[in-house]
Amino acid sequence: MILFLLYAILLLGIGVWDAMRERRGGAMDSFFVNSRRSGPWLVGISIAASCVGGSATLGMAGLAWQAGTPAFWWLGSGACGLVLLCVFLARKVRQSGARTMPEMVDFWLGSGRFGWFSPRRLVSLIILPAWLAILAAQFLAMGSLTGVLAGLEPGPALLAGAALVCAYSAIGGQASVMRSDLPQFCIMLAGLALALLYLVLHNPPAAWNFRPEFVNSDFPPSRLCYFLAVIGGSYVVCPMLFGRILSARDENAALAGCRIGILGILLCAALVTFLGLAARGFVPAGTAPDNVLASAMNSMPPWVAAPLLLALLSAVLSSSDSCLVTAATVLCNDILRVGEKNLGLSCRAAACALGLLGWLLAARGHGILDLLLMANDIYVSGVVAPVFFAMILPRSLAPTEGISILAVLAGGLLGMAGAISGLHAPVYAGMAISGGIILLRASLVFREIRQPRSA
Repeated sequence: MILFLLYAILLLGIGVWDAMRERRGGAMDSFFVNSRRSGPWLVGISIAASCVGGSATLGMAGLAWQAGTPAFWWLGSGACGLVLLCVFLARKVRQSGARTMPEMVDFWLGSGRFGWFSPRRLVSLIILPAWLAILAAQFLAMGSLTGVLAGLEPGPALLAGAALVCAYSAIGGQASVMRSDLPQFCIMLAGLALALLYLVLHNPPAAWNFRPEFVNSDFPPSRLCYFLAVIGGSYVVCPMLFGRILSARDENAALAGCRIGILGILLCAALVTFLGLAARGFVPAGTAPDNVLASAMNSMPPWVAAPLLLALLSAVLSSSDSCLVTAATVLCNDILRVGEKNLGLSCRAAACALGLLGWLLAARGHGILDLLLMANDIYVSGVVAPVFFAMILPRSLAPTEGISILAVLAGGLLGMAGAISGLHAPVYAGMAISGGIILLRASLVFREIRQPRSA
């Protein structure tokens, strides 16, 4: 309980400090994009910390324990997606000067013709439930960790963890989220490394007796393709990661931050994968994959178990607060289009309301992986491909507002079909069709432009 209270005081203190800084500065940019003053290390560490949440620790370690080294692709596919973001989009994202990713959609996917039902609002309406589901998945993991750390029952533990995230996120916004990512990432790395060292020294046969593989019978090529397309795709066009890039002080800081983030994600992927492998023989056979690390902690001495528990809690907190601020800013800035005068209060109220919804969804007890991948199915199919191709195309070939709406709707509906049915084919089809609509329209326009020159 003492460790949890100290951690809560630290995070709330960061939130209050950043709220006071925002008040003195008089700018809402602090809540949205940390006043665009983030250096490359803050951007990069915040990217890595936000991406390594409950699924990438509890779930990934369990997958490594079950399937071996192919579990690396859980975060490895995200690193691949971040490489594409860094190479093709990062500079354009920072140049846009927007506050949120959907705000950029007005420029790349068109606006003005269809009034309220614009590509910006349509994209936002897909982002909001997707990130709310991801938030709930993080709350689920946080509830179990908070219960162990604070000595609470599952219900009160879930409520306490969710309340902590809502409090400091609503108070300080993006500034406090990014600032808290620094200690959280350091605690996470230290705790994971200590636990791995302990398992290697106390269980050497399991730690070293493994075969390096990209795929195997427990992780077939079809699953690798799904991870690369869906999880990796969610990193290419991501409102949470765009927010980090938009917070950079300039384009060079944004690009350098992306590179640091890639390295940080790969480091965490290696640590968690080897931690799951080293737990073989240390954790009883038949343990549920999501409970592998929890079971390992029960058999570790307190001086190892406590830092690992703090590391896992840091991973979950650093991801859940980012999801909450992303959802709240999208709701107020892009769906409701709240005026500048009331934007700060509205975003804070939205963060509290969405945190409550996330807690209610988490209390229903869905599996971490199921919630995460269902949300990604809809988002990746409907948003990633259209926005990516629209951003890399020349402005002369940019899609019209109607074409953009058609692409997002077609992809989103197919992604929803895949999420409901549990089939991968509709998700792949949604990505291909939504992106194909943008490219087909661009090719037709390009042909029209070239014809007069040929004549």
